[in-house]
Amino acid sequence: MTKLPQLYALQLERLIAHGLREERILELLRSGSEAELAALVNPEVKWERLITYAQDNRQTLEKAVRHGYSFPFITIGGIKSLLAIKFGRQEAADYSFGGDRIEGLRLHASEHDLLRAMLPSYWVFTRAAASLPDDNVEISIALRGLAESRGDGNAGE
Repeated sequence: MTKLPQLYALQLERLIAHGLREERILELLRSGSEAELAALVNPEVKWERLITYAQDNRQTLEKAVRHGYSFPFITIGGIKSLLAIKFGRQEAADYSFGGDRIEGLRLHASEHDLLRAMLPSYWVFTRAAASLPDDNVEISIALRGLAESRGDGNAGE
């Protein structure tokens, strides 16, 4: 899977979440129009960095758009942003956040599998023993050392 730095991956997710098709995303990034991206998707986002990255890393970004990507590094704040942009999950409404871990996050099994594939292995997913329908899971996400120091029984999923 193609690896994308956190900043560019989250900006790309904004385009995907806005419902743009692969070819349209690639076309917008090739044209290099920050104004068009701002008008079409979000005027508050600084699109210049993504456009520059796309021009300098055309093949990498094209692979990411067409086939998906993973993060070589992502912060807990980046995970929270990813959950909001890609999965529509918000802190307090869909999970709790105590400053160092995400807890009580419920996902469909396919969302869980995708999120697990996107995040680096230093983020540990721990399944809760909640009684949920077969196609749903409840998880916590924490840094490897933190999850292990708390004695999470299912750590390392």
